[in-house]
Amino acid sequence: MDETTNSSEADEVRRAKNEVLLRRYNEHVEAERLLTQPEGTREWVGECADERCAAQVRLSIAEYEAVRAEPTQFFVVPDEGHVDPDIEYVVRREDRYWVIAKIGVGAEISRSEREPRRMSIGARRLSRRASREACAR
Repeated sequence: MDETTNSSEADEVRRAKNEVLLRRYNEHVEAERLLTQPEGTREWVGECADERCAAQVRLSIAEYEAVRAEPTQFFVVPDEGHVDPDIEYVVRREDRYWVIAKIGVGAEISRSEREPRRMSIGARRLSRRASREACAR
């Protein structure tokens, strides 16, 4: 393996870990919102691979849970600038956010870094409802 390949893979790993870190932050935010603001849309930190990006994305808890149902999926600002086709692809385009899926090394990291979900009964119900709504689209 040459130095360019090693550098490219190291960059891919770094970017995937950044998305996982943002997802963990959003998990903590979700726990608080389930108690204080369970309805409507709220701002979340977009789970973009760019570590300089802190763009906000509006999602409901149900939408958030629908994205989180698959460990390789993340949500980003609805703009091509927040998607790197070398490491991810767009799964779904909504007006307020896009869902992306990691590929390659990033997908492996996303799967291995997945924390056990700490969902309450209410969150599980919201997640099931969001999944049904997403499938109906």
